Amino acid sequence: MLASDRERQATVLRLRAAHLEGRIETDEFEDRVGRAEGARTRAELDAIEADLPDRSGPVVEPTRGVPWLPGHRHFAERKLLDAPLDEVREAALTFLVPPLERNGCPLHEEGSDVLVFLNPHRGGRIMVRFRDLGDRRTLVLAHGVAPLGVRRAFARLDD
Repeated sequence: MLASDRERQATVLRLRAAHLEGRIETDEFEDRVGRAEGARTRAELDAIEADLPDRSGPVVEPTRGVPWLPGHRHFAERKLLDAPLDEVREAALTFLVPPLERNGCPLHEEGSDVLVFLNPHRGGRIMVRFRDLGDRRTLVLAHGVAPLGVRRAFARLDD
C-alpha cells in the first residue's frame, strides 16, 4: 500500500523522538529521515522504524500529584498532553509567563521547543521543553527551582 505524506511525517517524528532519547545516532537519524521522506510504501516506512519501540503509549510516564512543601524547591514534571506542539507552546506562553514573571522569574530565552525562565535574585532557572510525539500529542518536560505556587501550576498542566 502506498504511503501518504502524513504517514511519512509521522515516521520522521518518531525517528526524531528516538534520536532525542539516544536510541539512534545523528548520522543514522539523518539517513533514516532521508529514507522516510523518499519512501513510497507503508512497508518501507515500517522497515525504517522496525527496531524502535512501539509508540502506541507515552514515551515517558507523566508525573502525578501536586506538591505541598512551601518555599523554593527543586521540581521536575513530565506531562503528556493531547494537543499539537504549537498549541501547547502558545498555551504555555499565555498561562505560564505572567505568573512566573510575577514570582520574579522572567522569560530569559524562547525557542521553538524550549522556554527558559531565570530568577536573578535566587540564582534559579526553570526550563520547559516541548517534544512533538506525533498524533497530536506533546510531551512537556519542566524542571528547575520555584516557589510552591509555580510548582503547583506545573503539576496541574494536564488539568
